[in-house]
Amino acid sequence: MKKIFFILFITALISCGKMPINGNLDGRWQLMTIDCHENGEQTYPEYTYYDVSLHLMELKRKTANNETSLFFGLKARFQHIDDSLHIQMIRCTKKSVIPFGMNDTIQHFAVETLTKKKMILNSGYARLSFRKF
Repeated sequence: MKKIFFILFITALISCGKMPINGNLDGRWQLMTIDCHENGEQTYPEYTYYDVSLHLMELKRKTANNETSLFFGLKARFQHIDDSLHIQMIRCTKKSVIPFGMNDTIQHFAVETLTKKKMILNSGYARLSFRKF
């Protein structure tokens, strides 16, 4: 009888967690480079992250001294379909998404590379390179 209760308890405990639904896309991605198509400029943003979980994305940026910057905690909804990623920012301005390699609050990316450790996204505005953090 104790074994049955133990098995039921373990089964209930395991089933409570949310499983990743986005495959390799789920997790924390550090933005390494932004290659702007318009002017050919390449930038190396520091402490800039895309956190992907379930159906939401959070974009974070911290300053070098670990204080929160003005652009901390932008939220977005996204759809990842085959080799494309569509991001729609929630309650923010075009200006606030520029440090994250976007030029609009709705952005469409082609997914060039997506592995467990590396992601490369390309839009009409810029090519973004990430590493899994």
